Amino acid sequence: MQHSKLLYEKGILHNKKMLTQSQYSSFKFVARLDQIKTFTAGIKALSFGEHGAFMVNEDGFTCTVEQGKCIQASLFMMPGCFSEFHADGVVHFNVNMNVLNECLSIFAGIDCTMKMLYKGPEAPLILVLEPHDECDISTECSIKTTAQEEPMEYSLDENGSSLNVLFIRGPDLSNIFQEFDKSTEELEITISPRRPHFKIDTLGVMQSESSIEVAKSSDMILMFNCRETTKARYKSSLVRMTQKALSVASKVAIKTDLSGLMEMHFMLQEDSQAEVYIQFFITPLADMD
Repeated sequence: MQHSKLLYEKGILHNKKMLTQSQYSSFKFVARLDQIKTFTAGIKALSFGEHGAFMVNEDGFTCTVEQGKCIQASLFMMPGCFSEFHADGVVHFNVNMNVLNECLSIFAGIDCTMKMLYKGPEAPLILVLEPHDECDISTECSIKTTAQEEPMEYSLDENGSSLNVLFIRGPDLSNIFQEFDKSTEELEITISPRRPHFKIDTLGVMQSESSIEVAKSSDMILMFNCRETTKARYKSSLVRMTQKALSVASKVAIKTDLSGLMEMHFMLQEDSQAEVYIQFFITPLADMD
């Protein structure tokens, strides 16, 4: 079999011997995906972050990025998403997201199988990619890892009386966001048990305002659970960072409470029917008129 052997470390490509099946037992983390379309889409949705914090355990795979103390995004994939999944305890490490994206793009959109392998602290993350329609070609990428910097911890009080939750169709929410002027600086999001139920107001550079209202009875809304009115403003630049996730989401869950912290879950389609989603936390602006 002919192999393309690549070691991607600090932007330099080197030759490297391919791993054998007998070596897998020495790894802290081994996983195999039969197709990488969903994984690649999820990683690209996190590309606004320079470094991704990987966390793997028996519950699945997580990659988290953040920008300051304003926004955090995580890709979650359950073990059922993988045709092979092994984690030795809880495994933590960081990778450069630009390098990871470049490796996933080596075959220019051709779907592949992918194996991920990680041996432990200071070891690289190994990716082995094999295109479905090229049985005699595979590519191995070795990505430098660093010690994990703990991401911020965000959470809403799931038992709080002010917790509001709604599910909306992904394509419909995408259309709503596309209607907003790109000069919009802020978005004000209101969720209320009374009409208009779900409302988004915009504020632009010239103080120009627009508003979109969605009733809970709309076909866009899949589920609406609201006991108390919540209203908060967010930088539109932060909300726009969700667009890549939104473009591939079948449905979106929006959660918030009186604190104004907004949690968004973007559910991705996955052939295995296992749970795959991208979670965003966006912090509110401090000042409200």
